[in-house]
Parts: sequence; structure tokens; C-alpha cells
Amino acid sequence: MPTNPRTPQNNMGEIRRQAGYTQKEAAEASGIPLGTLRRWEQGQNDPDMGSLMKLADLYHTTLDSMLISRQVMPGNVIPMRRSPSHPMPVVGRIAAGTPREAIYQTGETHEAPESLWEAHPDGFWLEVSGNSMNRLFPEGTLVLVDPDEEVRNGDVGVVFVNGEDATLKRVYYDGESVRLHPESHDPEYQDRVIDREDPDAPDVRVLGRAVAYASPEGWRA
Repeated sequence: MPTNPRTPQNNMGEIRRQAGYTQKEAAEASGIPLGTLRRWEQGQNDPDMGSLMKLADLYHTTLDSMLISRQVMPGNVIPMRRSPSHPMPVVGRIAAGTPREAIYQTGETHEAPESLWEAHPDGFWLEVSGNSMNRLFPEGTLVLVDPDEEVRNGDVGVVFVNGEDATLKRVYYDGESVRLHPESHDPEYQDRVIDREDPDAPDVRVLGRAVAYASPEGWRA
């Protein structure tokens, strides 16, 4: 009995057809190999965020309209594509690789839609440094963190390790253990499990949930 193909977890093929492109034309216009685009549309592989942005621009649509599930997008994170209208503070850099000390800055802001500011008035931007989350956030991305939002199982959040080192990871809870999961194209980045009952384990504090992001300048095609 033949096996059913994997159900696509995106709307890429339908959006492409609505935009009037064949797969070959879309591949040539975006610079994405035809075979790669075909596998993405069939759900055989997951596209990276930068390529999704290129295709969204090519098809004159939004990034989230191309996705059916959150398989690629971080849980509960909203891609920002509307015109900004309200400044929110940028408080430092966040490591998306090996945890590093957060470098707090003063006087810097980045614009956000008014509705985003109203929903997260205590939110602040952190600039991503490192590659362990580059399936979601290329280096230089600004991620909006709301310290009042609970980081639930599977959410992307900011975690402080030993009080000073900050890292951005997808967070999973298993009893007294916290698993920090990277979303990277680089296989060298692996899950880190911290057992909070282990007296020798580093102190872990979840600071807040990632609720939106702004791509770095020049990232879009």
C-alpha cells in the first residue's frame, strides 16, 4: 500500500499560484533552488525564515499568511510587517548561542505598531547575537520581550543563567528540569537540560516571553 505524502505545513504553493508564478519562475525570481522550493511546498523540509521573507515579498503577501502551522514560526511570536508608530526601548543584546552577559544600553528605541505597544506596555527589545536561533531570528534581529507574559512549555523566551548570562531559546519544562532548545541550521547547537534540583546546576530564571520581532535592516529582499 503506498504511503501518503507528508501533509504540507504551509500555504506556500497556494500563495504562489495566486500570485501567478510557476515553481520554476518563483525559484528563478527568488534565487531559491527549484528542488528546494518544491520540497518546502510539499512539506518535506522546513524553509528558513529569510527565504520565507523573500517569497512573501515576491508574492506581495505577509509571512504569516504562508504558514498553516507554527512549525517554522516561534510559538506565539508575531512577525512585524506593518509600519511602526510607537518607540519601545532597546535594552541590550541577547545571545542566541552560548549565553553571554546582557549588555544594557540606554537611550535607544525601536518603533513598534501602536497596537503592539498597547498590548505589551512593559515590553522591551533585545538584539539577537549568535546563530543558535537562526531558523527563526538571524543575527541582528530585534526581539520584543514582555516580562509580564508567562513562558509556557514550547514558547520562545529569554532565560537568565547564573543571574547575568542571558540567552534566547525555546523553553520546555519537564518536572524540575528546564530544557533550552536551539532553533538553528547549525547542528553544533544542542539542547541544554538544567535540573533545578541539582545543587551544582546553574541558577535559571525565565525573564519573559518573545512576543514579536523586527528583522534586521537589509534582511528583506
